Amino acid sequence: TGKKVKKGEQILSIIQNGKQLNLYSPVSGTIVEQNEALDTNSASLNYSPYNEGWVYRIEPSNWSRESQLLFMADKQREFIIKEFSRLKDFLMTALRADTENYAQVILQDGGEIRDGVLSEMGPEIWEDFQTNFIDPSRQLWFY
Repeated sequence: TGKKVKKGEQILSIIQNGKQLNLYSPVSGTIVEQNEALDTNSASLNYSPYNEGWVYRIEPSNWSRESQLLFMADKQREFIIKEFSRLKDFLMTALRADTENYAQVILQDGGEIRDGVLSEMGPEIWEDFQTNFIDPSRQLWFY
């Protein structure tokens, strides 16, 4: 609490079985609150990221300028649809023939992505996911 962060600055790392993903601040500002409930129940990051699983509350310092760079309404919806399709393509190529023989077919036919899908994949897939979906150069923000 009280730490100043810049948009795109790393503020969190998620580590599972020695594999790591870094997350970045969506805005510049000051951290005004940290969700201490995550210390005892980190699973809420998965099942309730917008209610119980939030990590930090950040008071923006440059909202008028940075908010102009955010996707709003229909643009956000369009982007999410494209990213979800891109994610399915990413997972399709990441899955090996020895893991789930029909995963590729199911994903491309509209099947749902199961929880924890990355947890079963190796560190090289995590690194590719980090680069292709999370790194600041790829980040687009929504409001």
